[in-house]
Amino acid sequence: MNFRIKLLTITILPVVLISLAALILINIQSRQLAEVQGAAVEKMIRESKETELRNYIKMAQSAVEPFYQWDNVSKIQAQKYVSDVLQQMTFGEDGYFFAYKADGTNLIHPRQPELVGKNWIDLEDSQGRKVISDLIDLGRQGGAFYQYVWNKPSTGTDAEKLGYSFFLDKWDWMIGSGLYMDDIAAQIGSIRDQLERNVEQTQWVLILLAVGAVAITGVLFAIVQISEQRLADIRLKQLAAGIVETQENERKRVSRELHDGISQLLVSARYSLDLAHANARENKAIAEPIEKSANAISTAIAEIRRISMALRPSVLDELGLAAALKSLCDDFEAQTGIAVHSDIQAVGDMLGDREKTTFYRIAQEALTNIAKHAHASDIWVELSPSGKAVNLEIRDNGVGLMTKYGSGLGMRNMLERIESHGGQLRKTTAPEGGLCLRVSLQKNRQDVDNKVVDQWPLEAV
Repeated sequence: MNFRIKLLTITILPVVLISLAALILINIQSRQLAEVQGAAVEKMIRESKETELRNYIKMAQSAVEPFYQWDNVSKIQAQKYVSDVLQQMTFGEDGYFFAYKADGTNLIHPRQPELVGKNWIDLEDSQGRKVISDLIDLGRQGGAFYQYVWNKPSTGTDAEKLGYSFFLDKWDWMIGSGLYMDDIAAQIGSIRDQLERNVEQTQWVLILLAVGAVAITGVLFAIVQISEQRLADIRLKQLAAGIVETQENERKRVSRELHDGISQLLVSARYSLDLAHANARENKAIAEPIEKSANAISTAIAEIRRISMALRPSVLDELGLAAALKSLCDDFEAQTGIAVHSDIQAVGDMLGDREKTTFYRIAQEALTNIAKHAHASDIWVELSPSGKAVNLEIRDNGVGLMTKYGSGLGMRNMLERIESHGGQLRKTTAPEGGLCLRVSLQKNRQDVDNKVVDQWPLEAV
């Protein structure tokens, strides 16, 4: 499996895994939501039915109370009136009132007249609850809601029922009513069915989104593949530019430490030795070692200054690029004996500090390459502004393009430096027969455009 396939897999796999995790999470949460909603609906409907049933009971109590408290007729007549009233008080298809004596004998049952006159004190529902006995006891205690299983007239089947009863103490009667609860299960089932449909739709939408995301990822990956090499090159060049800048900062720091620290200490030591030598001139045994030590320190000071200049020439920061290049050419000529003909013009603020450092390092690298490989006797260095660009040209009369001198690691370093600023570097044959390097950079350009012009592939030395 090559790198691109691995990268594509790594890119798509999280989308697939997240989608699967989302599907599982949706299933889990949908079940939990169904339970919560079911419980909430059940509670809401139950409270509604309790309120409704309480109102029916109050209505029955209001209808019974005048006859119950009527002293102008006999107890039997009053009970007959109450029985007739309750017999006619029905509500809905399955709503009615019932009455039992304290011993469990049924007195009134509009929907099931076959129960009237019989004793049901020991009647149990399918759950083993003694319905009549419990309703009588609750009625004696002042009334309370009671759930049990009872035959539903409209369907002829048993169903859960919520009942309530109150007691007429003078008559030893229990009067009650109830509402069937099977519609709660139907409503909860409907809610759960709707929720399941919504969850299923959400899952399909999520699956389609995941498939779309995978497809889009694949298309984008294909697009990225087309330009990934260019992007990789740009990032590599940016990294190289960052490394170069870090190196320059470190060189600057070390150079400053050498110049301001060690060099100053050595100069101070040299002054002390000069003073000691002046005081000990008459004693040659003391003066000669002091003089040798002073000379050694002078040599060390000169070497430190040379190293400091090689690391980071202070003249570049203090006097600018033109002065630094002029100093570089003079030092190079003095050290190598190769004649350097310079035509260096000031560029002012056309270049920033980083660009100036880049031009200086390219000139330094080019001169070093010429000294090592070109076998040249003369070098021409020219720096000039041209419109919005700054141009640097370095050429020699050496062996030119026929050697590795124009295509080695040093050349690659120069290319990377100028690439980081979006500049151009050209290599051609100089009129004098050697190599000609032309470097061009736009004024204050900060972007990385990577427009490097090269006429042949580079090879490491």
